[in-house]
Amino acid sequence: MFRRLLLPVLISLSAQIATAAECTMKSAEHLVPVVELFTSEGCNSCPPADRWLSGLSSEMRSRPLSVLAYHVDYWDYIGWRDRFADPAHGRRHQQHVAATGGRIRYTPQVFVDGREYTAWRNGARPSSKLRAQLGLEATLSPLATDRAIKLRLAGSSQTSPPAMLTVALVENGLASEVIAGENAGRRLAHDFVVRDIADQALADGDFHTEVTLRVPPYTQPQSTSVVVIVRDQQLQTLQSMVMPLCDG
Repeated sequence: MFRRLLLPVLISLSAQIATAAECTMKSAEHLVPVVELFTSEGCNSCPPADRWLSGLSSEMRSRPLSVLAYHVDYWDYIGWRDRFADPAHGRRHQQHVAATGGRIRYTPQVFVDGREYTAWRNGARPSSKLRAQLGLEATLSPLATDRAIKLRLAGSSQTSPPAMLTVALVENGLASEVIAGENAGRRLAHDFVVRDIADQALADGDFHTEVTLRVPPYTQPQSTSVVVIVRDQQLQTLQSMVMPLCDG
């Protein structure tokens, strides 16, 4: 009799613990700009852009941004293989260039809300005072034993219909000792490095969806966060948000 009573209690308690370990967050009322850098450890003109990107974190509490650094692999042939590079990042780079009417991709290249942003070279920092066209509510699961995290996302738009959802895992505090190529002998520090990413087409102004990301081995949870971006068909940002990984 005791066992029969105890089992439902334990099941209920486990469900409460799992629910409590999830993290929930709502997007801001104002638009949070999206900053994207395409970079490479094999590019000797990229470190200044990497440093500029890292510097954005100093004011992000008062002026939020969603920041991503995509390491591309198309400079690996020069003599140094960028361990953070992914061929998919190079394809994404080409898509960004094409969306702005350009023909040439290069590194370092910065985009803000889908448009090329060259003012970074003068130390400028993107910001926005626009009201968001989309409201988001996200629930993030804790890191599972298979190193997966699940994001449940609900969105509602009263104006421009959303077209694309991007969810990315980004990590700060990374570094490489480069021993070959254009940056040979340099220690390169990186923040906001994209470690996993998923895209999903959206058809309606109101949506509910779920995305799974994989957290690579040796990733430091306290230095890692999830970036959520919803854009329209022209890659303009409708809203974005950043969630730290759950403590649970």
